[in-house]
Amino acid sequence: MYCPRCDRTIKKDDLDQLNQELKKKFDVDSLERGNCPVCGTALIDRSKVPAKKELR
Repeated sequence: MYCPRCDRTIKKDDLDQLNQELKKKFDVDSLERGNCPVCGTALIDRSKVPAKKELR
């Protein structure tokens, strides 16, 4: 998952663990809703974005 505003990437494998930690420590469930826990911007799932085509 990628936040375009913060320019940060969160590995999908780490999402569940990070979500549990954020909920426990800060009572924040933004990752569950698909939002960046820092700025609140909607996260982008890079696996669903088509690859860029190279120009010749």
